[in-house]
Amino acid sequence: MKNTQIEKTTRKILIGESTISKYTVLSDWLKKEGVLVDVTNEPEQLFEKVAHESYELCLVNWLLGRVGPFELIRKIKEESMNKEIKIMVVSRQVQRINIQNAISAGAIDFVAEPFENEGMLKRILYHLGPQKMISSSVYEEAHLAGVEDLEWVNLALEVGEKLSRAERGKEHGVMYEALSKIGVLLGSNRTSLVIADVGDASGVVLASSDDPSFHDFPIYLNKYPEIQHVVYSGNFVLIPDVTNNLLTHEIKEKVKSIPIGSLMVFPVRFHNEVIGVLTIRRPRASEIPSHNQLRILQSMANLMAAHSNIQVLLRKIYRDQLHTGTGG
Repeated sequence: MKNTQIEKTTRKILIGESTISKYTVLSDWLKKEGVLVDVTNEPEQLFEKVAHESYELCLVNWLLGRVGPFELIRKIKEESMNKEIKIMVVSRQVQRINIQNAISAGAIDFVAEPFENEGMLKRILYHLGPQKMISSSVYEEAHLAGVEDLEWVNLALEVGEKLSRAERGKEHGVMYEALSKIGVLLGSNRTSLVIADVGDASGVVLASSDDPSFHDFPIYLNKYPEIQHVVYSGNFVLIPDVTNNLLTHEIKEKVKSIPIGSLMVFPVRFHNEVIGVLTIRRPRASEIPSHNQLRILQSMANLMAAHSNIQVLLRKIYRDQLHTGTGG
């Protein structure tokens, strides 16, 4: 990658892993990107390193040594010279409770093993770039204030009503219309609703604002670390300026047809689980919208995804009941 706007000589990360050899190729690739890589297979040495060197990111195995995963993350944060250090957890134990606990303990992301080096490289470069992440509870639990966003409220009501009346299998038309109107309100040139699950290599674009015929389209998630980040963390993420992010700064050069200046990604929930994301691409750098707008956007995304996903989830529950013998 070549970009004169991005300084790549001062970035430094630490990898904590009992089997260091599995990161040989990845370390070589990172060094070519100007990222300095330290490695260790001992927890105590890891704590000593973060205490004496300023690392931007620590990539650590969930079960490194005998410290225990929660204590491991807590102590990295506590001992680190850089109090803003980002922690990525790697593990084969990809259960939702482990992911939730890792995020609660202070990790920003959770990567399932085995991983592909190319996908991991993109994930690390993405996290090394500036982004803003806020807990969705900050705006989901806030009461709407004022009436300046009445058009947003009306859109949310319209989406809910039209979805309730849409014929089965034709919900994508309502989704396309809703995403298009969101795009107009936010000045977005592409707004998409994606279904994706933790640990899955692929997702499905349910609908996109730039093409009414584009729906139920499979995508490979390794190309979209921002989607993986939000699916695993359950938090809202904004990349305010793609040119300042190590991974996304080339987008403007590679995607000529759709100018991209900033990215917003919302978690989409159903039955209290993140099942996908709402992504909003805007042609210029931008800041986070108001809490009113964030809450309404989140609500619409949840509603649209639920209508599309409910039949899939019900079939999965039915299969699980048959398998476990818990069905009625």
